[in-house]
Amino acid sequence: MSTHESERIAFTPADERGWSELTVVPDVVTPEVGGEVLARIVHVSDTHICDAESTARLEYLDRLSDPDSIYRLRFGEVGTYRPQEILTVQVLAALVEAINAHADDLDAVVVTGDLIDNAQVNEKSWCAQVLNGGSIEPWSGDPLVSQWVGSREGHPWDERYWHPDGPSGATRPDIPTAQFGYPLIAGLVEAARRTVVSPGLNVPWLGVPGNHDALLQGTVAPDAELRDLAVGDRRIVGLPPGRSPLLTLEGVAPIGPARYVHEADSPSIPAAPDPRRRLLSEDELSRPWIHDVGQVRFIAMDTVNHNGGWQGSLGSSQLQWLRQVLAESGGRYVVMLSHHPSWCLTNAHSHGEPRHLAAEIVHLLLDHPCVVAWLSGHVHAHASLWHGDDTSGFWEITTASLIDWPQQARRLEIVRVDGRIGFRSTVLDHAAPVDWSADDLADHRALASISRVLAANDYHDREGGIQRWREGRPDDRNTVWWTPDPYA
Repeated sequence: MSTHESERIAFTPADERGWSELTVVPDVVTPEVGGEVLARIVHVSDTHICDAESTARLEYLDRLSDPDSIYRLRFGEVGTYRPQEILTVQVLAALVEAINAHADDLDAVVVTGDLIDNAQVNEKSWCAQVLNGGSIEPWSGDPLVSQWVGSREGHPWDERYWHPDGPSGATRPDIPTAQFGYPLIAGLVEAARRTVVSPGLNVPWLGVPGNHDALLQGTVAPDAELRDLAVGDRRIVGLPPGRSPLLTLEGVAPIGPARYVHEADSPSIPAAPDPRRRLLSEDELSRPWIHDVGQVRFIAMDTVNHNGGWQGSLGSSQLQWLRQVLAESGGRYVVMLSHHPSWCLTNAHSHGEPRHLAAEIVHLLLDHPCVVAWLSGHVHAHASLWHGDDTSGFWEITTASLIDWPQQARRLEIVRVDGRIGFRSTVLDHAAPVDWSADDLADHRALASISRVLAANDYHDREGGIQRWREGRPDDRNTVWWTPDPYA
């Protein structure tokens, strides 16, 4: 079962443990608008290609946001562990196939940040190979046994993590299985490590930097010790003895400074070292850029605060560059691109160059009527926000992630009609079947289906509606946004 433009993927009624399967239901079809087409793109965000076996991960912090944690209200969503994190390569490959089905009508694919999850060279290589085409071996460390936290053989048993193969010996089932209805899928851990062959995109793609591309766990600036940890032979598995879990606030800080919170006596386990997990250097990170498609100019900003913290801002030198580029863009329709949306530009932490926040940047863009839209990600949800008044302004549009539900991208057609500019949006599911199955784990689409249903059943907030929020409102998905044509 797959989806068409008149359908969407939805939840079936939950069972007694809260687990829901997925089904296809009718959906609103995006209205036709006519007019002159200026550009056609696919907007992708937050692919989070993840080396889940890395020694530089902090999965053990995530339990502080579990439903039974007394720290849950203080921490909110920690986000350092997801049961589907071993399947990110397969999901992106399935999205590539879905995009290629529309490639004849596309000018470009834009990926607004968090292409990778933990600032590692091997993650960047896997992502590029999926998007460009090639064979990807999505594992690190031990070539024979996965050392992911959900592996029954390569990692000590911990009931807080989902184990697709179930418990070993007399060990009782893990909490995701026993309390939240997660299924047993024998062989999934091994299948996730098998080679994935991607056809590559049949249209040019352009990447924008995100906090997870540059910072460890999207938060902490790499230093020499952390670079050694990433390629080394020890894996931290818990907080330092005797230290309050509130120490974790320093490791998941939205505003810098931030640091990994382990100490010399932190509990750790042996791990297979791997130089391919090397952390990216400064000169390997993406920079701001400009790309023109006819009369449409795409301007990419780097909103990552490289000093630390997972929220964003702009440095003074980049702000000056942006002012100059906007001044030179008259006569074009400008679409801004960044990882962080405006309301997440709150991180002023700096070791030198001043940082600039939301209000100043929005006001700068409003001072240039050529700006007609701003595309971003980061919040893992379909959303939209109008900046301006009845005579001028721009739409800010975010697109959901591929790591969390609903694992969708967005097709955008930019049109000019009767003194207005329209943005015709249709959400795009990846090409994996809606009905998941464990019958053919050699097929990356089957693994992408499993990832989707795991993402749909996130147990951290089943009662709070976070999944429905990530889906967005109906007018954040298949819709048309209009703004006055600044050149009419």
